[in-house]
Amino acid sequence: MTTEISVDEMRAAHKRTAPFIHNTPIMTSEKIDEKVGAHVLFKCEHLQKTGSFEARGALNSAILAKEQNAKGVIAHSSGNHGQALAWSALKIGLPCTIVVPRNAPVSKIDGMKEYGANITLCEPTMSSRESVCAELAEKLESFYVDPHNCVSMINGHASVVFEVLEQVGNEIDSIFLSVGGGGFAASVAFLIGNIRPDVEGEYRIYLVEPEQKQLSKLLEEGVQCDVETLNTMADGVRVAHVGSLCEPILKKYCTKTVVSVKEEEIKEALKLIWTRMKQRIEPTAALAFAGVLYHKPAHIKRPLVILCGGNVDTNYVIN
Repeated sequence: MTTEISVDEMRAAHKRTAPFIHNTPIMTSEKIDEKVGAHVLFKCEHLQKTGSFEARGALNSAILAKEQNAKGVIAHSSGNHGQALAWSALKIGLPCTIVVPRNAPVSKIDGMKEYGANITLCEPTMSSRESVCAELAEKLESFYVDPHNCVSMINGHASVVFEVLEQVGNEIDSIFLSVGGGGFAASVAFLIGNIRPDVEGEYRIYLVEPEQKQLSKLLEEGVQCDVETLNTMADGVRVAHVGSLCEPILKKYCTKTVVSVKEEEIKEALKLIWTRMKQRIEPTAALAFAGVLYHKPAHIKRPLVILCGGNVDTNYVIN
């Protein structure tokens, strides 16, 4: 199993996983362009296998785990990572166990079960998730695929960047994405930072967070958020702290590009995508768009928004 985050490993992961995942489309909306005052492009990862970008890193991790003769894979997840890992394990023939917080959306738990995962419930805290996961990983002799702090996940996620650059690389001036534990953000920032010479100029990566997270304090001052789990409708980014592998990458490339949004802004962004584009994204995906809709810097004219997932709990939306 590789222990290095590198462009070469990211290229290898892209080649390794490409036959099994979707090259997701880019969508636009004239109405949204008018409202935002810019030409907004959307990378539709909500249409990815299992309904989120997580399939990219999870499949890369599962393939490498099997090559190392692991007896299975295990992770903790509130939904998307668990579904992605369960699908990946099913695809290559490995047992999969997911440790799930009790407050995870029912639709996401059901999704994990449909892909054959063994579910173990835990308390809705990061310490509980990690301790239960570590205990089971040792007992089952399974490879632990951390959703936020795993080299093979970070390398695997980067395939989305190769696709974007091939599809619209010369048409965009920035990328906006939702940030939780930091794995996806670190992957995108690292690859762009190493293959785009203008990354320190106008071409920037914007990390969009729920306002309670306060990632800027960590990146600029080294001060961690004083809560463990965020209270936000964007359930995919409720983890308050970023992984230790991710932190130095985000400090290098994204210190000045953190965007904090309010819950009402996430809700309105979600509503706009659902009604104008007819795309059933989840609140965590709407978070990234909220950053553009309400907080886009004036000089940004062609932002790309990564719609990270579409595994929405329909009962939640209806209510």
